Amino acid sequence: MSDSIRQLVIRLHDAFSKNEFEKVLELCTDDVTVQAYAFGLSFYGKDGFMGFMQGFKSAFPDMAIMHKNMLVDGNRVAVEFTGNGTHTGTLQTPAGVIAPTGKTLVVTACEFMEWENGKLKRLHNYQDAGSLMLQIS
Repeated sequence: MSDSIRQLVIRLHDAFSKNEFEKVLELCTDDVTVQAYAFGLSFYGKDGFMGFMQGFKSAFPDMAIMHKNMLVDGNRVAVEFTGNGTHTGTLQTPAGVIAPTGKTLVVTACEFMEWENGKLKRLHNYQDAGSLMLQIS
């Protein structure tokens, strides 16, 4: 079971990196929930998850995920990764809009996922927002 869930995580992040959002959503339950702790935001359902993905990809269209560590325990996954991208679009934050700077960045993040019947049910995203902000300022 852990190998198949590991492959699901890789497929999900690969589709995100390639801007294939519909493929990401195919891997999710209809009532998927996303908690983005660095920005204090919550997203519900596939429409909410789409908003979460588009928020990053509109600011960093070339952002690609590179896995560093992944731990699988039954249907739960902890994954550490870097997101590499260029700030070429507007970044929406709770504090306001940040205009594109053209700067590249590498941001470290961890996600804790819960899978149900081969579909992503819950995602908790923790990322180094301070480093992200410093790199694009």
